Amino acid sequence: RLRFAFDEKYIEYTFARTSTGTHYPIITLDYTYGMKGIFRSDYEYHKVALNIGDRFRTMPLLGYTDYIVEAGKVFGNVPYPLLELHGGNETVIYDPYAFNMMNYYEFGSDQYVTVQAFHHFDGFFLNHIPLMRKLKWREVITGKAIIGDITKENRNLLIFPGTLSSLNKKPYYEVSAGIENIFKVFRIDALWRLS
Repeated sequence: RLRFAFDEKYIEYTFARTSTGTHYPIITLDYTYGMKGIFRSDYEYHKVALNIGDRFRTMPLLGYTDYIVEAGKVFGNVPYPLLELHGGNETVIYDPYAFNMMNYYEFGSDQYVTVQAFHHFDGFFLNHIPLMRKLKWREVITGKAIIGDITKENRNLLIFPGTLSSLNKKPYYEVSAGIENIFKVFRIDALWRLS
C-alpha cells in the first residue's frame, strides 16, 4: 500500500499517531499479488485499487463535502472469493464506508469504480429554528454509486452463490439524509436504494 498525503499533520502519542488532516487530496494505491504454488495456492493474480479522497468547503455557511473515488481491477483468472466483493451492510448501524442498502456479498466485480460523497451542512437549515440551534444538531446528506463488471472467464471459474451477482456494467446507487451530533454522539439517517 502506498499512501500520499501532501502536507498532512499528525499528533503523536507513545504508541499511536492521529492525523489532523491536510488541505490536499489523499491518494492511496493498493496492490496485491497472489502467487501460484505458494502455500498450495492455485491462482496467480494482480489486484490494483486507486483511491482518492478529499474534503472541500463549498461556502462558509453551507458546510463541507467529503468525497471518495476509487477504481480497481483484478488481473488474472480468479474465483469469486478473490474478486472485489463490495461492502454491504445489513445492520441498523450506519457504516460510512459500506453501501448501507446493499446486502452482504450481493455484488462482486473484477473491475469497478465507486464514488461516495458526504455533505455536512453544519446546521445551515436547523440553525434557523431556535430550539434546534441550542441542540446543535447538524444536517448531512450522502450519495454513493458503484459500477462494475466481471469477465466471462472469472464468472465461469467457480459457481457463484445464489446471493452473489455482477453489476453487469449497470450502476448501483443509494442516497441518505440525516441528522448528526444528536447528544454529541448519535446520528440518524433515512436511506434509499435507487437502483
